[in-house]
Amino acid sequence: MDTNKILFVDDEPNIRDTIKELLVFKNYDVRTVANGQEALDVLDFWMPDLIICDIVMPVMNGAEFYENVKKNKLLSQIPFIFLSAKNEIDLIRKCLLDGVDDFLTKPFKINELMLVVTVKLERFEKYKNIQNSLHNDIKKNTFTIKPHLLL
Repeated sequence: MDTNKILFVDDEPNIRDTIKELLVFKNYDVRTVANGQEALDVLDFWMPDLIICDIVMPVMNGAEFYENVKKNKLLSQIPFIFLSAKNEIDLIRKCLLDGVDDFLTKPFKINELMLVVTVKLERFEKYKNIQNSLHNDIKKNTFTIKPHLLL
């Protein structure tokens, strides 16, 4: 199995560095950026298996970034976790109803973050395997009629 790729989006350099160090230690391939616009730029050339994102950031906040991800067919199935100091229950519910896969609040427990990361990546791996299997079935059961063979 390939190394899982995680995009971490947060405007706080200390949090970015700490989370990256933790995830790299767990053998994940991690890219970090400071806001939603930088994250969209990374997604133009790098496809993660999981996105972890703060909400309150300059340039493009996490909610705006999530809306862009959700609208893109290639990106919309990537598990998306908000990790934010915002802890209002109405905001958390709204994000979950909008399709965010999970919402963790800062300060967070490392083992809680790692559990959520592991579960979301395992579920995404199963999803990708099913998609690949369906794609292979379609290829196997599809044929081309060559015009010169038609009578």
